[in-house]
Amino acid sequence: MTPSTLHPPRSRRLLKLTLGTVAAGLFALFQPAYLIAGAQGSVQAQTARTTFTVKDVRPEAYSWYWDNLDKGLFTGANAGNRSIQWVEAPATPQHLGYSAGARYQSVEIFGGSTHAVEVTYLDPQSVRDRVASDNFLGAKPYSFVAQRVSIDGRAPFTLLIQYLPTGKGYGDTAFSIEATQAADAALAQAYVEQAAKTLRGLGPTLTTALNDRYFNAVLKKRGSYAIGPVDKNLNVTLTIVQEIKGITPQMLSWWWDHIGNTERYRLWQPIDHVSFEWTVPPFEPDMHYDVGAKQRVKEYVGKSAYWLDITGADPNAKPYPPVPLKDADYFYARTDLTILAGVLPSNSLVHQWRANAAGDGVVLTSTFVNTSLARILDSSFFENLGSHALREFQMLPYFLPRLYRREQLGE
Repeated sequence: MTPSTLHPPRSRRLLKLTLGTVAAGLFALFQPAYLIAGAQGSVQAQTARTTFTVKDVRPEAYSWYWDNLDKGLFTGANAGNRSIQWVEAPATPQHLGYSAGARYQSVEIFGGSTHAVEVTYLDPQSVRDRVASDNFLGAKPYSFVAQRVSIDGRAPFTLLIQYLPTGKGYGDTAFSIEATQAADAALAQAYVEQAAKTLRGLGPTLTTALNDRYFNAVLKKRGSYAIGPVDKNLNVTLTIVQEIKGITPQMLSWWWDHIGNTERYRLWQPIDHVSFEWTVPPFEPDMHYDVGAKQRVKEYVGKSAYWLDITGADPNAKPYPPVPLKDADYFYARTDLTILAGVLPSNSLVHQWRANAAGDGVVLTSTFVNTSLARILDSSFFENLGSHALREFQMLPYFLPRLYRREQLGE
């Protein structure tokens, strides 16, 4: 898939099918800037542009990078990047997306000379007519960063960097970079190529930085888990409690029937999640997971990858849920290793959630009951499963609000 092959969705019904359909509409942004702007009635003077793909790096890594770049990442990605310092630090780092008003200064070698560069992150609204509209349905833009760039004290130009997942398994990132209204077109083109070189050069290190500095250092600390003893049936109960700010109970209720496919599944956790398919799709996707609906997923728990079958279960029929369903909103399923489905007894999984006290998120309690034999495959299986649940559910505020508002509410 290349940017030039993507076209806007034609109806809300199509938007609701898959994130791939949504992405197709969003990647209309990869058409030439004057075509998009012309359709909006506000032609932009395109000065320089380039498109390229970075292999084996998901877009979420770049969404984290904008507000968390430092000297190590910046100079390590490109030998022409000599130094960098924040003049106005991002207001909300350790999130995905950028903070308007943040500003840094750098010294960079490009176009055969050494240059002093100042970059200011622009208000997302300043490029609203040039980017996908659902960027404005969440807390921060997810598919672009807009910057004002001044080189050697010259009059600034606008740099718009747009990106979305592509490639097999949606593990790569496709970029479009455009500089507009620059007084020196040649200098602007040299800087565009310099920026592209930096983004490509981040490939070997950025995912590791995202994993260590965001998923492990930040998200895993937003909740806790407790591992019970081995019971008489040789099962172990794992309980995870976490507060997830930025989503509503309704959004989480809607999500289960609308995960849809691998594209969406990787949005949920771009490192741990590998693939998703419905083997028995929901009868009628709605606000509650269908009993009997079955998803087959491949995901990492710790360093081990597992194929799992997850089947919606009836809480009023045997085997009953392993814990009382205290909250009105819940997800109850039976889980099996795909290769052992029907051979060993199924494990059980319950998620329950309610609005938090502040009204700006949910409190989620997850209960897993798995055979203790899992420790034969991985001695730290239950610790890794607890971490996995924190890493994935704390990602929901990044993408779920915009999907729910666009597809369910029609905004």
